[in-house]
Amino acid sequence: GLDLEDGKGSKRLKQCFGVTWFHSHCVFKNGFILKCNGYFKHSATSLIRLCISQSSIVLQVTIFNKFKMHSEDEKKYTADGNSHEISAPRQGHEPEDKHKAKKKKKGEKPKMVSPFTLFRYSSWSDKLLMILGTVLAVAHGSSLPFAMIIFGDMTDSFVASGDTNLTGNISMNFTEDMLNQLEEDMTRYAYYYSGIAAGVLLAAYIQTSFWTLAAGRQIKKIREKFFHAIMRQEIGWFDVNDVGELNTRLLDDVSKINEGIGDKIGLLVQALTTFVTGFIVGLIRGWKLTLVILAVSPVLGLSAALWAKVLSAFTDKEQAAYAKAGAVAEEVLAAIRTVIAFGGQEKEIKRYHKNLEDAKRIGIRKAITANISMGAAFLLIYASYALAFWYGTTLILTDDYTIGKVLTVFFSVLIGAFSIGQTAPSIEAFASARGAAYTIFNIIDNEPQIDSYSETGYKPDNIKGNLEFKNVYFNYPSRPDVEILKGLNLKINSGQTVALVGSSGCGKSTTVQLIQRFYDPKEGLVTIDGQDIRTLNVRYLREVIGVVNQEPVLFATTIAENIRYGREDVTMEDIEKATKEANAYDFIMKLPNKFETVVGERGAQLSGGQKQRIAIARALVRNPKILLLDEATSALDTESESIVQAALDKAREGRTTVVVAHRLSTVRNADLIAVFEGGVVTEQGNHAKLLERKGIYHKLVNMQAIEAEVPSSENYENTRSVKTSESEPEFEESLMKGLRRRSTRRSMKKPGEQDDTPDEENTSPAEELPPASFMKIMKLNKTEWPYFVAGTLCSIINGALQPAFSIIFAEIIGIFNETNKDVLRKQSNLYSLLFLVLGIISFFTFFFQGFTFGKAGEILTMRLRFMAFKAMLRQ
Repeated sequence: GLDLEDGKGSKRLKQCFGVTWFHSHCVFKNGFILKCNGYFKHSATSLIRLCISQSSIVLQVTIFNKFKMHSEDEKKYTADGNSHEISAPRQGHEPEDKHKAKKKKKGEKPKMVSPFTLFRYSSWSDKLLMILGTVLAVAHGSSLPFAMIIFGDMTDSFVASGDTNLTGNISMNFTEDMLNQLEEDMTRYAYYYSGIAAGVLLAAYIQTSFWTLAAGRQIKKIREKFFHAIMRQEIGWFDVNDVGELNTRLLDDVSKINEGIGDKIGLLVQALTTFVTGFIVGLIRGWKLTLVILAVSPVLGLSAALWAKVLSAFTDKEQAAYAKAGAVAEEVLAAIRTVIAFGGQEKEIKRYHKNLEDAKRIGIRKAITANISMGAAFLLIYASYALAFWYGTTLILTDDYTIGKVLTVFFSVLIGAFSIGQTAPSIEAFASARGAAYTIFNIIDNEPQIDSYSETGYKPDNIKGNLEFKNVYFNYPSRPDVEILKGLNLKINSGQTVALVGSSGCGKSTTVQLIQRFYDPKEGLVTIDGQDIRTLNVRYLREVIGVVNQEPVLFATTIAENIRYGREDVTMEDIEKATKEANAYDFIMKLPNKFETVVGERGAQLSGGQKQRIAIARALVRNPKILLLDEATSALDTESESIVQAALDKAREGRTTVVVAHRLSTVRNADLIAVFEGGVVTEQGNHAKLLERKGIYHKLVNMQAIEAEVPSSENYENTRSVKTSESEPEFEESLMKGLRRRSTRRSMKKPGEQDDTPDEENTSPAEELPPASFMKIMKLNKTEWPYFVAGTLCSIINGALQPAFSIIFAEIIGIFNETNKDVLRKQSNLYSLLFLVLGIISFFTFFFQGFTFGKAGEILTMRLRFMAFKAMLRQ
């Protein structure tokens, strides 16, 4: 084997983990990595590509040549000489589908639903709308080729009436008859055009509206079913699926489905119909000319598709680059106090500027590439005109073609070719919709093992509250290799207050979650009144349990509504009673709107103690038989803790109460204290008995006593914050006065958070900034004046190209009145050449116009962003 120190694999490993780590943790033998901290074991001739994710390291190993193996251990990784992927799992696993996605071989097609499965939620009325929309899309797509038939016949009528060879030597009466006939023909053609226009108006409206309406109705069902499916899933499912990703799927992926099954389908059918109809018309009217134009048509179609693809790709890259710069700005502004405190403004300005430079470069490349494609498209169009009229003249002179037939064939085939190029966005949207639907529909179809919406299960008439854990083993789905409970046995009698204590990770909170049946044990039983909780109806079980967690979650609505979430049919009297039991009634009545006070996002308008008491009231309003308190006071300061603890003591009277406690001083009065260690109960008894035993509980009490005497820096900060923060009455007074603390809250907000209290100053119409003048913006762009001059000149030339084209087009039709074939051939060649010249000019002018204005615009955008960010950091 090769010396690993010189190998590419070692270089990647060094880059990833650092040279020091690599040399101190990797063991080598005979050119092989035998071991690197237990994760790696590969050949030295392997190219190792590391892909680091949040919770695992994935190694993709490609063997370039077969060689002699040194051991069986080495063979198992490199036996077949093919590409392998090996994952090194760490704690905190990713969901299985994500893990598999990382292991997908390059080039493997993304998973999609079938085209018909995409419409699985369409009703009969939706199907009818889609069928009618498709029929009208076919009619709409056929309109242009049919209009070209009329255009060709109309052109022949004009040429025939202007033939000087016929009209120069005949009587005036006959000429007048021809003009009258021409007028009748033109009137008839005008009626045809009007009929097609009216039909297109009706067909386009029905096509778009019917497909959009059908898609909207299906998307409504998909959103409802997707959200309902998420709400049905057990907690273990959420452990292995990112909640933020689910929200993104609800917004972005469902929007992709909406875009893919909406009017894009109608546009796709319309474009395909135009393509087919255009070529049919061309072949029927003149198959020879059609075959010649076919040589150019694929290039035209591909250029249109390429232009759309390139523009889309560069737009995505540009948005990603600006998003990266925006993330820097968001990070800096969110922590503006820290940035200013350390004098880091200049450093952050340079970092932001660097990201803007990257975005600008991508934007300029986008302008160059897109406008080359645009110029090439116009060059091909004018070249097609030149080819069509040059070869069309030959057919007119040697065959029975007319100028009208040439125009009909040419425009029908040209329109058909362009329409097939325009299908790319619709096909891409449909493919994206199928890919997005695969995940969405899988989640909808996923049947949870613990279904809170299920009506099955036993519903006892009365629950006493006797709880028992019988030899329970459990591990979380996200960490199947880490066993949390290892044969737990615990009995809790009705009406008892039982405290669960122990070090972090010993299984206390897990025990509480098993009571709520968030999870099912791997082995053993959890019973209520002797009944296995797996046989009980899930919703019924949770309705008889009240829960107060360490971090209370309040929703951005009124206090009354937050409490009403505890029980749907609760009355106002029940709410008031629950708040009195939770020691929350007095402070609520001091608020301006009392129970109708909006608490803000996550209860931002309330203090920690107030939020906790409202959470207690929400738990008590359902009059639960079992009360679960999971470190309900550990996040509070001393003053708030005493108020909340009094409320909890009152709440647990007459109920089976399970308390998970960090501060042992709060559970001294518990009927039973169960001490957890290593996933089992090692000691149980009341406070006095456990102290007498001088076991684990005795050690925990002594440790907390020492910590109380010598406060840590964290405790010091908590103490300091208590002294400097507002007390309960002062906080309530400030809340009533309104906006005193808003500026502080706003400056300390986390990214993405919003101030729930409306700012009258910002929302006032008088505060709206007037639009900046165009000249002021141009002054910021004055250094790019050469680009504007060049772009303006190119724009003028481009503007003149169409009138020039019209003149040449009219002249070339007029030459077909010529009877001399040599003159006709000579003039046809001249005008065909002029079409080609127009194409060459348009290629350069369109490119330079788009490039110059695009570059100037990118520079201005970067300058404005940079100036705005710099001005913010100067405040």
